[in-house]
Amino acid sequence: MNLSIKDITTIVKGQLILGNPKAAATGATVDSRAVEPGMLFFAFKGERVDGHDYATAASRQGASGIVVSQLDWFKHDNNLTAAIIRVNDPLESLRFLGRSLRNLFKGPVVGITGSNGKTTTKQMLASVLESLGPGLATAGNYNSQIGLPLTISKLKPEHKWMVLEMGASAPGNIAQLAEIAHPTMGILTSIGPAHLETFGSIDRIAETKWELMESLPGDGCAVVPWGEPHLERLVRTFRKKIVYFGDAPSCPVRASSIEAGENTRFMLHIASQNAPVTLKIPGRHNVMNSLAAAAAGWTLGCSLEQIVHGLENFEPPKMRMQILPHPSGAILINDAYNANPASMMTAVRMLAETYPDQKRVLVLGSMLELGSESEKYHFHVGVELAHFSLEHVFLVGPETKAVYEGAISAGAPKKMFSQYSSAEALGTELKKYAQLGTAILFKGSRGIHLEKAVEAA
Repeated sequence: MNLSIKDITTIVKGQLILGNPKAAATGATVDSRAVEPGMLFFAFKGERVDGHDYATAASRQGASGIVVSQLDWFKHDNNLTAAIIRVNDPLESLRFLGRSLRNLFKGPVVGITGSNGKTTTKQMLASVLESLGPGLATAGNYNSQIGLPLTISKLKPEHKWMVLEMGASAPGNIAQLAEIAHPTMGILTSIGPAHLETFGSIDRIAETKWELMESLPGDGCAVVPWGEPHLERLVRTFRKKIVYFGDAPSCPVRASSIEAGENTRFMLHIASQNAPVTLKIPGRHNVMNSLAAAAAGWTLGCSLEQIVHGLENFEPPKMRMQILPHPSGAILINDAYNANPASMMTAVRMLAETYPDQKRVLVLGSMLELGSESEKYHFHVGVELAHFSLEHVFLVGPETKAVYEGAISAGAPKKMFSQYSSAEALGTELKKYAQLGTAILFKGSRGIHLEKAVEAA
């Protein structure tokens, strides 16, 4: 991004109150602490924080422009160097900016959504596409109505492609993001019970994720998992190109000979070609994530060799199957960025499969935003846990009472469980299990803050 304040004012449908219209704007942020010289600062008014209170701080940090909805904060400070642009709604104006910048971009734009695996697949695909030249990928999980246009504001002239993660917590969210991003390709990683509090059903989740595919142009391409039952009726009426990935022999992009371990190995098949791949991350589910990235890379013109190189050299995101050595010799697996019933059991199966000769300990936090189905899903997770050989299970959060009840009903011994109200509370007890020959998995929703338990261990 490199636009004049005058151009920005037009794009965001604002009024230039003060400042040099010829000054350049080189990016955007909503956090005054993240302002770098030349950036635009969008002052959002939230429930707890009003960005207008930090407008002068953003100017002192070197912001070239401040986008505001009111001027009560402005005291005609002679030291204010940033331009002031007044708009009706800073959030809407940020979307205008993202959409305008996207329309200037001529390369492929890949949108990625799904109940699980979005961020890891995004990282994998970005690594694969580096073989085509420099590009732009969503930083962290900037996949919201705010995060996505902020990501697009980082576009540079040398960028050849974009990979944009798209999250949804309610119906219509993906369609709104697609209006900004105008993706030319869509990847749907998986469908599962997440955010049921707002969606109401898994079918509604599938429909919302499918909004990404409906937004594609006529010559766009959808990359979707083979055999996903919740997508069947949507796929049947879809009239654009589809590339499937999975482990079925009929998939054009598939995996075979999967070997689980801290490094996951498999044979990658793309059309009539195949090659071995070693991922620097555990879990069979990450084979599926890599197949989604491979399918997209192949469709965009990457060779098999380039795809394999990208997959083997991608850096796993933090708090997602992140393996951490412990001074005691124990192995800590931090997968505590988020959780839903499907990802919870996937993580537990990974622990059992990857560390069959270790004592296995679970630190499980509540799965949030499951609405009226919460108790049922927590209970079912507990029933499933009873089938695994585990040294101990630490349960954190009030919702996990149903996990305990489900496990006991399925025959698990009561002494295998202990319950805590917060992640900080189990530090001392957890330390007893952190020893050589033990693998400890941390998994829970972001709001439970299990990273504090990781630190306490």
